[in-house]
Amino acid sequence: MKTKKITGGKITLFLACAAFAVGIPAICNPYQMTVVNSALIYFVAALGISIMLGMCGQMSFAAISFMGMGAYCATQLSKTLGMPTLMALVLSAVFTALMSLWIGALLFRLSGGYFTFATIGLVYICSSLFLNLKPLTGGANGIVGIPDLNLFGYNLDSLYKWFFFLFAVCILCGLFVERIRRTSLGRSMASVRDNELAAKSLGVNCYQVKIISFVIAGTLAGLAGGLIAFHNGTVSTALFSFQIATNFVIMVMLGGVNSTVGTFLGTFLVTLMPEVLSPLADYLRLIQGVLIILMMIFMPTGLAGIGQMLLSKAQKRLANKFSKKKTASQEVGQ
Repeated sequence: MKTKKITGGKITLFLACAAFAVGIPAICNPYQMTVVNSALIYFVAALGISIMLGMCGQMSFAAISFMGMGAYCATQLSKTLGMPTLMALVLSAVFTALMSLWIGALLFRLSGGYFTFATIGLVYICSSLFLNLKPLTGGANGIVGIPDLNLFGYNLDSLYKWFFFLFAVCILCGLFVERIRRTSLGRSMASVRDNELAAKSLGVNCYQVKIISFVIAGTLAGLAGGLIAFHNGTVSTALFSFQIATNFVIMVMLGGVNSTVGTFLGTFLVTLMPEVLSPLADYLRLIQGVLIILMMIFMPTGLAGIGQMLLSKAQKRLANKFSKKKTASQEVGQ
C-alpha cells in the first residue's frame, strides 16, 4: 500500500493557509475585508484561466462573460423567483456550464489566435447584452437588494462570515484543479498545450479536451459570478467589462500560468494593487504592463516560480546543515 509523502512544501502551504485564515480577519477593517473577499471570488474565476492557459494552452478572455451569466442567473433565481439562495448559486454554475459547452463547441472550430479573438468578441457581445437587457439585468443601473446567501439555515450576513466561507470555497476549488492536473484529462490537456499535432497522433481527441477545459473554466467563472452577486448584494455591468477580463489574465500570468498557488498570489497582487498604489492610479496599467514584461523575461514561471526557487534553496541549506551536524557527531563518536 502506497503512503503519501508529506513534503516541506505541503507543510509550508498548510501553515500559510492557517496564518491567512487567522490573521486576515484580525488585522483587516470592513473595507479591507471587502477587498480581500473580492480577491477570493476572483481567484475562483482565475482558476478557470489557469486551466485554459496553463494546462490546455488556450488563451481565453471568456471567463468574465460566464461570470456575468452566473451573477445574473443567481440574482434572478433568488430575487425574482424566490428560490433558496444556495440552490440558486448551484443552478447558476450549472447554467454557465451548459452555456460554456454550447459556446465552446462553436468557438473551438477556430484555433490559435482566431479562438482568442473570438473570446474577445464574446466579451463585448455579453457586455452589450448585460447593458441592454434591462428586464433581466437592470441595465446600467444594475440590480440591488439581492438576498444574503443562506447555507442550510446559516445566513452569511457579515463580511467576516463571508471570508471564511469564501476561503473554504477557494481551497476546495484549488484542490479540484490540482486533482485535474494529476488525472488522464490533465495529461491530455498538457499534451494539447505542448504539441497538438503530436497529441492527435497519440489518439487524444483535442477538440473534446478543449471543450471540457472550457466547460470547467466556465463553471468556475459562473460560480464566482453567483458568489459576487450574493456577496455584494448588488450586481451591475461594470463588474463584467473587458478590463476585468484582462485583469484575470494578468493575475494568472503574474502568479504563474500553471500553478494554483501562483494564481492565488497573482490574484491578490492585482486586486490589492489599486488600493496600495492609489496615488498612482493613472499609471496602474503602465505598472502592470512593466511587471508582466519583467516577469516574462526574468521569471517566466511567475511568483510561483520565485517561491519554489526560494523554498528549494532553503531546503538545500537545511539539508547541508543537517549533513554537517551528522558528520561532526560521527567524528566525535569515533
